[in-house]
Amino acid sequence: MSLTHAILKEHVGVDSERIIGPDAVCTQMIRHWCEVMEDTNPLYQDEEFAAQSKHGGIIAPPTQVQVYTMTPLWPKVERPATPQELIVKLLADHGYTSIVATGQEQEYFAPIKPGDQISYTISVKEVSPQKKTARGPGYFVTFLYAYVNQHDEKVCDQTFTILAYNAISKEGGDKE
Repeated sequence: MSLTHAILKEHVGVDSERIIGPDAVCTQMIRHWCEVMEDTNPLYQDEEFAAQSKHGGIIAPPTQVQVYTMTPLWPKVERPATPQELIVKLLADHGYTSIVATGQEQEYFAPIKPGDQISYTISVKEVSPQKKTARGPGYFVTFLYAYVNQHDEKVCDQTFTILAYNAISKEGGDKE
């Protein structure tokens, strides 16, 4: 069976089960992040300053949200495949084995604080029709990560877009 845009669209809007991050938000990881990024925002490290803010204490840089949910490389964690993993495998099974990231955006809703336990669901937000690109024919796929804290309060939505393409074939065009 050949791959069509309609087959790929069947994956849009299906949420993964909730994936709980392995690490709670902590001041040590915030410090490391700020050191590497050379970020001097006092909300992230100055206890006295942060206590006087509307947050009432230290918060983590919002761009750090994904750090607390990254699956450890070892030991291997067993869990059901996510919609992202399933569609990437489907594409690869049909020759679209090369992937390049093309975009990422984050929208923040609430601060993350030391002690917070961040979890997320992931879904396929949208899939383009097959496109003819300089790299070969391929599909742009956008994923939506919805991050929440332990109180089920949404802290961030992140979109991540890839181009999955067939680097061997330089022929393009929609297969529908």
